Amino acid sequence: MRKVRTLRGTITVDGGGKAEKQLILNDQLINRGLKVTGFFVWPQIVSAFQSAQFNAILSYARLGNADVEMDGGDNSQIGWAFQANTAEAAPTLAASFSGYFNQLIDPDHIINRDLYISMRNASTRTYNYMVVCELLDLTDSEAIITIVKENSQSLL
Repeated sequence: MRKVRTLRGTITVDGGGKAEKQLILNDQLINRGLKVTGFFVWPQIVSAFQSAQFNAILSYARLGNADVEMDGGDNSQIGWAFQANTAEAAPTLAASFSGYFNQLIDPDHIINRDLYISMRNASTRTYNYMVVCELLDLTDSEAIITIVKENSQSLL
């Protein structure tokens, strides 16, 4: 039977369009892992008259205050969600984007230490998030490979 865990909460973006929150803290149990199967972010308040845009990043490491973007080449980033809409856009653009967001998850990852959610280029507001994970038991070899990948080191 599949063991599913859900991480839910809110993250607030004040000024500057950035925010970051640690979701999982390293518990030193390297033979236990999580595989993200769903990553969802949405504004806490949705209104037809307010614009909301964001880039949300799930990562093994803190992004800090740097101007880091969604980067598929960065092995520390494992999930991305984004929404680009605006209340001032032309009706066809607003209709095509309004209430719509995209999520992407690297299918070849396992979390066995830290996990962070970071918001970039986000409208000032509070956002909800939900991260759906599958609980995994890892062998020692699998745990070591996962830690190497977390640190963005090549396995070749």
